[in-house]
Amino acid sequence: MSANRWPSRLGLAGGIDKLGARAAELLAIGFGSVEFGTVTPNPEPGSHEGVRSLAARLAALPPRKRGTTRIGIGLGMQAAAPEALAAEWTRGLRESWAAADYVSFNLSARRYRPLLAYEHWTFLLAAFAAVAAERERSAAGGHRHVGLALKLPLGETGEFPLLLAEAAVDAGFDAVIAVLPEDPARIERLHALAAHLDGRSALIAVGGIRTGADVRAALDAGADGVQVHTIFAELGARCLPMLACTDTGS
Repeated sequence: MSANRWPSRLGLAGGIDKLGARAAELLAIGFGSVEFGTVTPNPEPGSHEGVRSLAARLAALPPRKRGTTRIGIGLGMQAAAPEALAAEWTRGLRESWAAADYVSFNLSARRYRPLLAYEHWTFLLAAFAAVAAERERSAAGGHRHVGLALKLPLGETGEFPLLLAEAAVDAGFDAVIAVLPEDPARIERLHALAAHLDGRSALIAVGGIRTGADVRAALDAGADGVQVHTIFAELGARCLPMLACTDTGS
């Protein structure tokens, strides 16, 4: 899934539906993509039923027409040890395969942010490589193509998020989903990441996108698309006209 093959410029971010219980409703609203999760390989009581249950529910949906809303599954991890990341992500990818058009490997949630340190660099690179290799093995076996996306907090400053995004793309990831900081310079920060990636992957912005002007600012900064969350949680489908901008491509 290269930059010019990303499903659309307007998607629904993860966090709205972790169980897939609202899948038919959300996929019919008009977004170009809908991301379900974030979930982990095993169930977490009171939060979600695990990736296998989510994927099964999504795979049981009626067949969709070509070019309709794409399905994403957001994956996290359960084990606290960073060396377990590769195994958990690889297992999650295998269990998402039948249902997902793309899988978003989530490092943006608060519980995962301790991983975002140079001391864990080797484990992060190993996880990227393991996921990309798993997809290659699946493709060699004749399975359908599934896009790989890394979701990470962009942060207000620092090189680490930029280098990590670049490392994922170098490993074979198709997209970076950048969670924008709550900072006046957020668009400049997004532009810096876009320059760093230099068109080698799709770049999707999420966080604080509430209006068509926000969408346009992200696209002008180099994003290929955006995802929304809070505005949809507040307004539901009524938010879609508010997000319209010239040439949204959705």
